[in-house]
Amino acid sequence: MNKIATLHGHKDGITALSAGYDARSHLLISGSDDGTVRLWDLRTNKTVHAVGGFSIDEESGITGAVPAGVHSLAVSCGRFVTVYDQRALKLVNRARSDALAIIDNGSDIQGLSSRGDFVALVDEEGMVGTFDSSDSSPSIERMSGTHDALASCVCINPRLPELATGGFDQHVRIWDMADEILVRSVDAEAVSGLAWANESDSGNQQLINPPFVYSLDCWDDGNGSDTNMIVSGHSDGGLMSICGESEHFWTKCHDYSISALQFVRSKPEFLVTAGLDRVIKLWDSESVLFPDHIAASSRTAPGNSRDNNNEGLKALASFGLSAKPDTVATSDSLPRIFTDNENDILVLSLE
Repeated sequence: MNKIATLHGHKDGITALSAGYDARSHLLISGSDDGTVRLWDLRTNKTVHAVGGFSIDEESGITGAVPAGVHSLAVSCGRFVTVYDQRALKLVNRARSDALAIIDNGSDIQGLSSRGDFVALVDEEGMVGTFDSSDSSPSIERMSGTHDALASCVCINPRLPELATGGFDQHVRIWDMADEILVRSVDAEAVSGLAWANESDSGNQQLINPPFVYSLDCWDDGNGSDTNMIVSGHSDGGLMSICGESEHFWTKCHDYSISALQFVRSKPEFLVTAGLDRVIKLWDSESVLFPDHIAASSRTAPGNSRDNNNEGLKALASFGLSAKPDTVATSDSLPRIFTDNENDILVLSLE
């Protein structure tokens, strides 16, 4: 991984990043504690639209900014989701007066994910819901169940009519979007406990943080598989893989909490993670998802040596930051990784 550009413009820390897709694959969307959302043209690395005036305080901020449908943009800040028509945006816009729709969730939203017109969200009460951004007056449809604590992250499955969520109850939950019901729940504490027990048996004693789920993503293998393949990042620095009915926990992937992760959209054979140890790491996706395949895996990133931070699973590459990252994003069309570093966005190349 090599830095090829830095995007300047935000005046405070960046809390949300996502890349466009299809006809908007040249766009990057960012949200910041300066109360603005920016849309960047990756062909020029310049801001093409900015929406300002979001209410930021110590308790809430911009937790999601995602493309939706062909022309829409959804932003979560506090308890509200605001939907915009990108075609109507000017260079500078106001958060409320230029909105297409404003949805009041009732409690602070912690994350967004989109697929087509549908947007999924989770909140501080553990609620999981979805809405159709193409509706003239969109409303949130809530799943018939919740997390037992704050729900921190959400991802709509790219292949199946399902979504995955993670929370501070230390569970990853899988939901059926059509029937709005819970179909599976995985206890990260139980899975990680076995992994840490093995570490203790080998003499590696360590103080363990509870494995709160901070981030997750669903893998698309490109073969139309109907098997759930999910990786989650945890507060103890570990990764948990869910593949069908199997689960595995990888300890010590980062020295501190994994704040964000994503399978690289343009190169899904790679997984990127952002850690509060101020390091971005690149992993072989199949090695993370399928532990039995590690011995057969020989993929390496050009110009990088393997990292021996975790026995068995080894990072392909790493990149150090000067600040703790909150978020990471990748593009469908470009071999790029985007992450925050203080008030700036770093653009890293995989080539």
